[in-house]
Amino acid sequence: MEHQGYQIALRPLCEVLQSEHVDPANVQWLRESIIRAGHWLEPIIVERSRGIVMDGNHRFNAALQLGLKRVPCIQLDYADPRVCVRHWQTGKAFEVARIFSTIARGELFPYKTTRHAFDPALPVVAIPLERLYA
Repeated sequence: MEHQGYQIALRPLCEVLQSEHVDPANVQWLRESIIRAGHWLEPIIVERSRGIVMDGNHRFNAALQLGLKRVPCIQLDYADPRVCVRHWQTGKAFEVARIFSTIARGELFPYKTTRHAFDPALPVVAIPLERLYA
């Protein structure tokens, strides 16, 4: 599937790696919102080779709670000119190597450490939930 120049793949949830801690209340709200919609609307953005979540840690956790087997993902590389990553609080460029080394150690960043921006804007999709349980 292609939307606005982005390829969307249904990636196995077991091949996606959380990168930051999340707010449990936000995860619960998202899970309920996804159930109400009956569709997955916003793809998770992951680093192509390792599956590290660039944007969508809360959606990833909602998918886990829903027991989904696959999730819609846009798979990008940090070298892609459409990707910009900054420190959430300072707005300064974030060292990508630090993301890889932290995740490789099995650690997560604190909530709201990195802020990824994408240009052009990311698409919205409408994938029926039943497609994601298989």
